[in-house]
Amino acid sequence: MSVKNQFPKREETVIKKLFIIIVWIIISLGIYQCSISLTGGGESTDLDNDKYSGTYTDSDSNSVSYMENTAIPFDDKVRVLIMNGGYKGIYHTELRIKCSDGMTVNDNRKITDYGPDSEYIINMKNLKGMVSLCGKNNGKLHITNLQRNSETLYRGALECYPATQGMVLINELPVEEYLYRVLPSEMPPSYPDEALKAQAISARTYTYFHKQGYAYPEWRAHMDDSTSFQVYGNCEESERAVYAVNETSGQILTYEENVVECFYYSTSGGYNGGAEVWKDKAAPQDGYLTETGDEVYASGGEEGEQAYRQYIDNGNPEDLEYDEAWYRWNYYRTLDSAAVRDMLEELYNLSVSQPKKVRIRSQYLSADKIKDEDAIKDIRILKRRKSGLVAGIMIETEHFKISVMSQNAVRQVLGNDNDIIVRKDGSTYKMGSTLPSAYFYIEGIYDNNDKKGNNLNQIIIHGTGFGHGCGMSQNGAKRLAERGLTARQILAYYYNGSIKAVSEINKTAD
Repeated sequence: MSVKNQFPKREETVIKKLFIIIVWIIISLGIYQCSISLTGGGESTDLDNDKYSGTYTDSDSNSVSYMENTAIPFDDKVRVLIMNGGYKGIYHTELRIKCSDGMTVNDNRKITDYGPDSEYIINMKNLKGMVSLCGKNNGKLHITNLQRNSETLYRGALECYPATQGMVLINELPVEEYLYRVLPSEMPPSYPDEALKAQAISARTYTYFHKQGYAYPEWRAHMDDSTSFQVYGNCEESERAVYAVNETSGQILTYEENVVECFYYSTSGGYNGGAEVWKDKAAPQDGYLTETGDEVYASGGEEGEQAYRQYIDNGNPEDLEYDEAWYRWNYYRTLDSAAVRDMLEELYNLSVSQPKKVRIRSQYLSADKIKDEDAIKDIRILKRRKSGLVAGIMIETEHFKISVMSQNAVRQVLGNDNDIIVRKDGSTYKMGSTLPSAYFYIEGIYDNNDKKGNNLNQIIIHGTGFGHGCGMSQNGAKRLAERGLTARQILAYYYNGSIKAVSEINKTAD
């Protein structure tokens, strides 16, 4: 190749490189500007300026996780993984789907129309790839063989994916329509309008927080429809719930320009645990949650325990939920040899899966030998927050000491499926696998005649409230609405922050 012919090619190469550099600079500037605008302004209503003037004694506690808001997808669609019957898992063996208006099915790029009420059956034998279904005329898809508390009607589209363990079902639909069946599944539609509106804003905020990522990335699902996130589709749509969603359309709660994980729960026992319910120390971004209570409860001494026992035993008539059934409850758990074995096996399994939260110690024996113990000598509170929340317990057998250091693990260890809880009004409730809350004290009944010493025969757990205790108490919201407070005032009662419109954030992003 001659020298004369090389120069044009070198010049051409240089020009190409310069062009690529300029393009990357333009793209980088665009990304930078986009990220700035996504975290920026928009008009907002400051909840702190709308504070309820009453005494803040009722919001109970729980936890808050937080995600940096750098590129929130403020589109109007959410993807929800639909769990199987009884919310037992994510895999289905067969799905029977129909629509009263007819439906369109895309089966591996083969599109077929089905008439009204025609049933389409999907199972592992005929599922070769992703299948999507849409109702005609925006009709709701009915999964006839899925177990829920109401008829399983789904707006939007259903997508079914094959997996090794079974089939995975995703529902993609607009956020506002998703909330139509979150609201009645999470709060009774008979509650006052302003309580329902507060619930709608909380649930919408929670949804947009989780739209920042995928809980199930393989299927691009932001959440599932169980209590692990917020319950969806367990109760039918109601006119009042739809009204509350529509009246608050697009409104979300923010703190320092970030969408928060807007937790809510059933019933407060008197105090709010704040972010410390889930972590040892709150971070600056957790400032939209506050902890209330009495520092003496967290003192770690007998004085603090006695003070909290008196508070649970006597209650406070000024607490919002004082007249609610779940305001106080008692649980009697027998610790015979079979119950002890079940509890110790649960502790061992947790020590394997959550070693930072459950620790088993013995001077001579390995942890797996704990399952050979036949009695529990003591269960006592190790750590309590000023809100009263139990953050740690110690369980002692003849040869082992077991520390349990998170509220979830504590509730899981001390609860027992199908045992009976007696509530304040005398009504009974069949427990699930965990205690109703982590706000309690323990009364021990000992066997002084046992040859091994004073082993526990029974424990009585005197508790308060229902749920994790973080954010908004739903029964508290009901009581506040009955007093005439608006949805914004109710949210101001439970959270620090501002209400913004999704459309304003979208406008800023543009």
